[in-house]
Amino acid sequence: MSGNNPVSSLEIIPFLLKFIRFEHPQEYTMKLTASTSELQKALNKVSGVLPSKSPTPILEDFLFDLVGNVLTLTATDLEVSLTTAIDVKGGEDGRIAIPGKRFIDTIRALPGESHPTIVAETTTNKIKITTENGEYAFIGENAKEYPSIPLFSGSEEVSIDAMELRRIIQHTVFAVSTDDLRPAMMGVLFQSKGSELRAVSTDGHRLVRYSKTVPEKSTLKKDIIVPAKALHILTRSMEGGVSSISVSDTHIRFMFERSTLLSRLIDEAYPSYESVIPTDNQKIVTINRDAMVSSIRRVALYSSATTHQIRLGVKPGSVTVAAQDIDFGGEARETLPCEYDGEELEIGFNAQYMVEMLNHLDAEKVTFRFSTPTRAGLLTPLGSNGAEVVMLVMPVRLTN
Repeated sequence: MSGNNPVSSLEIIPFLLKFIRFEHPQEYTMKLTASTSELQKALNKVSGVLPSKSPTPILEDFLFDLVGNVLTLTATDLEVSLTTAIDVKGGEDGRIAIPGKRFIDTIRALPGESHPTIVAETTTNKIKITTENGEYAFIGENAKEYPSIPLFSGSEEVSIDAMELRRIIQHTVFAVSTDDLRPAMMGVLFQSKGSELRAVSTDGHRLVRYSKTVPEKSTLKKDIIVPAKALHILTRSMEGGVSSISVSDTHIRFMFERSTLLSRLIDEAYPSYESVIPTDNQKIVTINRDAMVSSIRRVALYSSATTHQIRLGVKPGSVTVAAQDIDFGGEARETLPCEYDGEELEIGFNAQYMVEMLNHLDAEKVTFRFSTPTRAGLLTPLGSNGAEVVMLVMPVRLTN
C-alpha cells in the first residue's frame, strides 16, 4: 500500500454524489405531456369549486395525481369536492398541489392546440411548464398538505335522467337564498312523494316548486337539501348522462363520465313551504312569455334603483306594465294583450324577480294567478312538459 497514492477526499466526492443520486432516483418528480384543450375542459369542470378567497391558501390549489397515463385533477372547498380524470402522456407518476389561478391563466394563454410538458419536483414543489416556444416556472405545495376527500358510503340510490336533473336544477337553483343566516334556504330541497320527485327553492321573496313523476319509485328515504354551489357546478360540469347518484346521512355523490362530485348536505330544517302556496287565487291571466319579459325589461329601466318596483295593471284583455322613478322624474308604461276576463287589479312586483322567474320557464305562454294586491302571486307555464312547475312571488307595496 505504501507504493499507492492515497485517495484524497476531493476524489471521492463524485463517487458519493453518484451514489446519492442512485439512492434517490426520479421518483420524486412528476412528469406528463397533455393537450391544452383536454386540460382546459378538465379545468373548466373543477375550477368552479375553488373558493375565490380562502383563509386556507391550499384550497385555492388543484391536486394533480398522475398514475400511468391518467391524470386526476381534484378541487375542494371542504364542503364540495370534484375530481375528474383525463388521458395524458405520462412520464413519471407523482402528486402535487398546483396554484389554481396561475395554472388556469397559463394554460388558457397558450397558443392554439399545443401539448405542454409539465414537470413537478415534488420534493421542492417547483413546477415547470415547457412548450415549443417557452418555459413557465412557479411554486406549488406539497400534496401531503392537501385536504383529504371524505370517504363516501351511501346506500340510497336515486334514479333520474340526466337531462331531467339538469332541468330540475335550472328551474329551481336561481331562487335559492344567499343569506348565510338562513343556511337551509341556501340549497334546493329534494323530496320523494311516492312516485313523485319534488324540488323546492326559496329566498323568502319567491318560491319555486318543481314536481315530476318518475318511472320508478325513488329510494330517497328522507328529505335532503343540496347546496346551490354543488348544483351550479354539476350543471356546468356534466356533458353526458349522470351514471349514479348516491346519498348518505351527510353527503350526496354524483358520478358522471370520468368525474365525481361529492357535496355535504345542508343539515338544517327546511321551512314549511306548502302552507304559503295559495290555493284560491282566482284572477287568472294568460300571456305570451317573451312579450312579457321584454316589456318588463324595458319598463324597469325607469323604475326606482332601490326598489325595482313595477306595477301590473290587469283588466279584461290587457295587462299594463308601468314604472316610475320619483327621484329622477322618469316613468314608462306599456300595454300588452292577454287572456283575462275578471275584475281589474293593480299589483306591484320587483322587476328583477319577475324577469328571472319568467326566464326560467320554457313555455310560449305563462299563467299568472292573482288574488289581492297584498297576497302572493303564482306563475306557471302553460303546458306541463311532463312536470308541474309553480313559482310564487311576493308583491311589493305600491307607492304613489
